[in-house]
Amino acid sequence: MERIQRALELAHVRRAMDAESPLAGHSSPEERAMLRSAAQAAEPAALPKLALDRARLRARKVVFPEDSSAAARAYRMLRAQVLHRVRTSGLGAVGIVSSASGEGKTLTAVNLALSLATDPNHNVTLIDLDLRRPSVAATLGVDPPLGLDTWLTDEHPVASVLYGLEGFHRLTLVPTLAPMVAASEALAGNRTRDLIETVRSAESRRVLVVDLPPALLSDHVLTVAPLLDGFVLVVTEGLTLRDDVERVFELLGRDRIVGTVLNRSSDSEQRAY
Repeated sequence: MERIQRALELAHVRRAMDAESPLAGHSSPEERAMLRSAAQAAEPAALPKLALDRARLRARKVVFPEDSSAAARAYRMLRAQVLHRVRTSGLGAVGIVSSASGEGKTLTAVNLALSLATDPNHNVTLIDLDLRRPSVAATLGVDPPLGLDTWLTDEHPVASVLYGLEGFHRLTLVPTLAPMVAASEALAGNRTRDLIETVRSAESRRVLVVDLPPALLSDHVLTVAPLLDGFVLVVTEGLTLRDDVERVFELLGRDRIVGTVLNRSSDSEQRAY
C-alpha cells in the first residue's frame, strides 16, 4: 500500500506541475512504472470521488440500478447479456456505438455502466472515446479537473484521469472534457492503446464500457475496434435507417455485436411479474 500511495502522490504532483516547466512531460522509468502500478492496483475508493445529483440525472433519463422502471429492467437484461459474454467469451471491453448521431449511445453507455457496477463479481471502467463530441461527463453532471483531451497530448499519468463516482465503488470514470481537433490521430496513437491496455490489465474481473463516436460518420470506430472485444449497437425507432444498421454490421462484423438497444420505442413494455 505504501508503494501505491507514493505513486498516487506522484500523480497529484504531476497534475499540478506548470506546463511550461522544463521538467513537465518528462518522467523517469521508475516513476512511469510506479504510476502504471498505481493505475493497476489502486482501488476505486482511493480515487477522487465525483458527486452525483440523482434527482437531476433521473430527469435526464439516467437510470439507476435501484429504479423499478421499465427502462431499469431493460438495462438489467442488457447487463445480464453482457456479463454472459464476459463469462463465456472473455469479453473485457465493449464499445457502445450507433450508426449516426442523436441516437442515445452516450446515455446507453452511462446507464449500462451504472447497471454493471452493481454486479459483485466485476469492476467497471466507463471511458469516453467520442473525442469530437464528448458528453459522458456532461450526461453525469460532473466536472472533473482533467480529461483524456489533455492526457492524450501531454505526459500526465493514467492515474490522473481516473475518477470514482459517489455511491458506485466498483465504477471508475475516464472522461473527455473538450472536443479534440486531431481526434483521428489521437485515437490511432500509442497513448490510446496504452490507456486501454493499462486499464484492462489492472485486474481480470474488470469490464470496460467505451462510449464511441457514430460508426458511419468517421473512421474513429474502425480505428479503435481492434482494441475492443465487442459492441452494443444503439438504434432509435423512427430515426435509424435499416441500411445504416446493415452497414454497421458489415463494418464491425455481426459476430462482434453482443447486444442491441432500441430507443424511443412506441411499444412500451407493459408486462408485469
